[in-house]
Amino acid sequence: MARKKRKMNRKVPKAKGYKTVPKAYVSGLKGAKRTQRARDIAKMQRIYKAGKRVPKSLFKRIFG
Repeated sequence: MARKKRKMNRKVPKAKGYKTVPKAYVSGLKGAKRTQRARDIAKMQRIYKAGKRVPKSLFKRIFG
């Protein structure tokens, strides 16, 4: 009888206080900047999952 292969489920470390934001997205930031970046990313995720357009202003806050 052949063995079944297991699927690898790698856990990505999450940012403190934000279950959906990976820690790598807020690394290198401290204090209020780190918190604000995590909030913005979480907000972007909620908007995207709801099927709405993500505003450019939110992209600029995060990436620019």
